[in-house]
Amino acid sequence: MPKTIYNVYDKNLSYEKLMLAHKLSRKGKGYRKEIILFNLKQEEYIMWLYNQLRTGKYRHGGYTTFYITEPKLRKIEKSKYIDRIVHRWVVDNFLEPYFVPRFIETSYACLKKRGMHKASCDLQKAMKHCKMIWNEYYILKMDVRKYFDNINKDILYKILESRIKDKKLLWLLGQIIYSSEGKCGLAIGYSN
Repeated sequence: MPKTIYNVYDKNLSYEKLMLAHKLSRKGKGYRKEIILFNLKQEEYIMWLYNQLRTGKYRHGGYTTFYITEPKLRKIEKSKYIDRIVHRWVVDNFLEPYFVPRFIETSYACLKKRGMHKASCDLQKAMKHCKMIWNEYYILKMDVRKYFDNINKDILYKILESRIKDKKLLWLLGQIIYSSEGKCGLAIGYSN
């Protein structure tokens, strides 16, 4: 995989890929009112979205904020459905193929074929290995508190800018990153 990303935005921008992103975004959620209404005119909406992205007129619609209490109190910021289609298209066509291969093997969250079960199996394998070599071992269980709330948007954008030389893709990522208020903090989406 190349270290720097050039001229991929226009190659990956198509009606078909946006329609696929729509189908993947609605999976398991087809009963929701906003998705039912979108499906009634999906071809028109996808064509409109395609034109907005092609001409550089797309603007992220912001977020609706609500809280969930299970398993603990969390602030959730939910984007409009059409923006979630754009998110899915960006992840599938740019972030996943260019960034995920560079992740360490022990990155598990939200990655295909890597999840809680693989993490659990890999941890058990590591524990057996440590037991065999040292007989004793320690495990530190930790969580970074309010991780997404503390991400500096400018630093994130500069990191992306150092790897991505496609101006249109950087413009779109900027639309998404800076769609919520404040200098720090990324919106935590909700998929249920």
